[in-house]
Amino acid sequence: MIGLADIRGYAMALPDVVEKPHFRLPGFRVADKLLVHLEKGDAHAIVCVGQTEAKVAAADRPDVYEEVWRNGRIFVGLRVDLAKVTEKRVQELIEQAWRNRAPKRLVAEYDSR
Repeated sequence: MIGLADIRGYAMALPDVVEKPHFRLPGFRVADKLLVHLEKGDAHAIVCVGQTEAKVAAADRPDVYEEVWRNGRIFVGLRVDLAKVTEKRVQELIEQAWRNRAPKRLVAEYDSR
């Protein structure tokens, strides 16, 4: 199963990411915007990908992914079952979340390297 150390490694490899707790749980941010955090028990992570990516993933693999909404109206991200997903896929999702949340200039600088 993918754990905090794996998620930390994937997130911190991206530019300007900092680790900052989210409701006392491990979380990672860029430009003070949350991109991924673990849920209590460390069995699931919420990754702040775009709504379209979340919808496609949840429809394709409902046993692994679930869209997360606050109050049924505000899209939060994609819940990932860390026991049922590959390391490569988690890394891809974290990068998607970073691209979704990072300032455009930072993404452009990253892509130009």
